[in-house]
Parts: sequence; C-alpha cells; structure tokens
Amino acid sequence: MSVRSKSRTSETANKNNDQMWKELNEKLPWRSTPADSAKREEIWKGFDVNGNGYLSLAEVDKGMRDVVQLPVLFEAKPVLMRAFMASKVLAQAKSAHSDEYITKGEEFRHCLRFLR
Repeated sequence: MSVRSKSRTSETANKNNDQMWKELNEKLPWRSTPADSAKREEIWKGFDVNGNGYLSLAEVDKGMRDVVQLPVLFEAKPVLMRAFMASKVLAQAKSAHSDEYITKGEEFRHCLRFLR
C-alpha cells in the first residue's frame, strides 16, 4: 500500500469516526440542561414501553435500535451491558426492584452518558 493510499484510508476513517461521535452527541442527550432533559423525556417514553417507570437491559437494548436508532450501539452488547450495570446503581433504591433496573432521572441520564 502506498503512502497516499494509507493517508486516504486514514482520512476516511477519521471522517467516519467524527461522524459517529457527532451522531452519538446528537442522539444521546446526557447533559443537565433543559434542552437535553426534554429530549431524554421523549427518549424515555420510547424506551419504557410497558410504562412501569423502570428500564430493563432488554428495554435499553431495544430502545437503542428502535428509538435512538444507533445501530453501532445496538451491536455493541458489552458496551450496553456495562453502561446499564454502571448506571443502575447510581441512585438509592426506592423500591425492591430499583436496584435491578434503570430508573428515570439520573440513572437514565448517566446511562446515556456512559454509552457515549
């Protein structure tokens, strides 16, 4: 492979990487701003399909595919699992099920943050 070919390949990879990060930043509103909070509210409604106020790992997984529409995260099961596990323990349990699921609010916000 010539130096020019390597350079073009590297430039293409950087553009693809930049595009992926741009898409992640747009679709995963994790900041503590009113605009991001409003976006998270809409995303939560799409993720919490049974309306119980909790998200299971399966609901987060499905939400990445169907609601947020980020195939790169849907295909990255270890990343989803780690983000889920790390975020579900951030808030003190409010019920017997709270420690097994992600709750609305800070846990969900941090899950989106960790997925970035």
